[in-house]
Amino acid sequence: MSDTLQTPPLVSDRRALRSRRMLWEALLALLQDHDWADINVQMICEKADVARSTFYAHFTAKQDLLDSGFAFGAEEIEKIALQMQNPAGDLPTLVWLVDHLASSQGFRRRLQGSSAGHAIMTRFKVMTSDLLRRDLERLGHPVPDETLVFLIGGIFARIEGWLAQGCRQPQPELVASLRKQIIALV
Repeated sequence: MSDTLQTPPLVSDRRALRSRRMLWEALLALLQDHDWADINVQMICEKADVARSTFYAHFTAKQDLLDSGFAFGAEEIEKIALQMQNPAGDLPTLVWLVDHLASSQGFRRRLQGSSAGHAIMTRFKVMTSDLLRRDLERLGHPVPDETLVFLIGGIFARIEGWLAQGCRQPQPELVASLRKQIIALV
């Protein structure tokens, strides 16, 4: 994919890490109640209880904060996915994704149709693509960009359908079915 997430530069200063974390958490909290377009840097700083100068010491704009949060999140998600009980065997990102989307249905409904939803889901899908690519490469299946875009679209469509039907199929069965389809395509 052309917009792959880049790992943010390593920040070793504990205060800087704390500030970045507080700003990220403030943005996530604001997204619970506000549309992306209505959120500004001042609101983020007030929610995080930091000065605007602190924000600008780390980020150039709220978009930069969002991108940085997703880059950091991808690393954390990969660690979590690898630790989960893994019915997909060797595609931990798939297990994490189904679990995450099932547990965040209220937040996703709030974002649907909003500029926040579009901005966040676009980045979320890029992050998921990067993680799935890594899983598949570990299995010896390098995936062309076009195939990965197709896979991600299909995975999200299947999970959305599963959620819309009230998650009737057990989660491990959905994951196993998705895994089988992915492996057959690559």
